[in-house]
Amino acid sequence: MLSRDEERELMAVVESTERLKTGIEGLDELIEGGLIKGDIHLLAGGPGTGKTIFASNLVYNAAKDLALKSVYATFEESAESFRQNMKSIGISFAPLESSNLVSIVDLDAVRGKELESNISLLLAAVKDARANILVVDSLTALLLACETPFELRTFVKSLYRSLKQMKVTTLMTVSLGQNERIGAEAFICDSVMLLENWLDEDRFKTRFMVLKMRGTEHSRKYHSVILTPKLKISNY
Repeated sequence: MLSRDEERELMAVVESTERLKTGIEGLDELIEGGLIKGDIHLLAGGPGTGKTIFASNLVYNAAKDLALKSVYATFEESAESFRQNMKSIGISFAPLESSNLVSIVDLDAVRGKELESNISLLLAAVKDARANILVVDSLTALLLACETPFELRTFVKSLYRSLKQMKVTTLMTVSLGQNERIGAEAFICDSVMLLENWLDEDRFKTRFMVLKMRGTEHSRKYHSVILTPKLKISNY
């Protein structure tokens, strides 16, 4: 028989490792069945690597297959532009928005004192929607609004603490320039995944790797990515 304290500890472990199935073909089996719920997940990659398609698939699949509510915060394009771009590749959010399963918000990343206001609006959107999932696409826009390295570190830590307290599963994308490495945000997040384009003879291809994922025995090699409305990850 377990004591009451031991039962509580066991329940805490079970709770902390409950997983969210992404529904992205080929991904869940690489990460023990899905993303750990309530964790902060970072998806990094250069332009055109499929970060937005990846994030959109996560939200779309969660709504359609699991009836989970999501807030998708787009910082680099308007909500209307995002809807149209996704619809053009076969991902229609309109029915999910009508059912209150998906809420798409566009926020302008601005400097200085307005930064905190933006974050407050973002957290309020999650609370109002009673969302299970939050996507921030992209975190880069917010990081650029930080004027000093100290402000950046303080902001990232504060954002992490706030999201963990809300127990919302979060996916944040971050854009990388050529030969640019992931910054301090990688050390704060619970998991870091990478999408990158590479030249195979005379063709650009896309590949995916899990760089870290706390509490998970994950694949540690590159996997091929097929960018379609139903994004697919596979072995070479």
